[in-house]
Amino acid sequence: MIDPATVVQVVTATKTALDIFDKISGQIKTVLLKRPKEAEGDDERWRYKITGEGDKLVVRQQSNTIQTLTREDLAQKLKPSDLSLVETYEDHMERGYRVWQKVYRQKDASPDPRVNAQVDEQLVDIVKTMQKDLTGIIDFLQRLHVMLDDHYLHVRHLVEDLNGNQN
Repeated sequence: MIDPATVVQVVTATKTALDIFDKISGQIKTVLLKRPKEAEGDDERWRYKITGEGDKLVVRQQSNTIQTLTREDLAQKLKPSDLSLVETYEDHMERGYRVWQKVYRQKDASPDPRVNAQVDEQLVDIVKTMQKDLTGIIDFLQRLHVMLDDHYLHVRHLVEDLNGNQN
């Protein structure tokens, strides 16, 4: 069983990683599905949202709470290595996100289609770099039996298929 302070640290790192996932999910879809540029997602963007609140993970569908994993639930489900794992996802996603923001601003910005195509390829490469972390945080939540739906599953599927279907 994991101590309460470690549970809070895991929830905090998970929240940070999920906040990044939520912000760029729509943008990842535009790149991988070859759609026009869209704005970064805000807190109200998704009908289904997982977030950390203190020592709990909370799942909401629109504004209704549909699942809460309490500190006690998490203390029983978490492994000692999970803090390091989630902090690694958090760190890698923060770094990837900083690069993503800079490059994504250039998406569809040029009148030259070759320049736009190069930017799109750079963005695909960034997603490939973030692939293990994007899928890993969702796999981690699935292992904890967190209800997953909406963009979490769709983006994970797109990112998992990236190596097989994109070049």
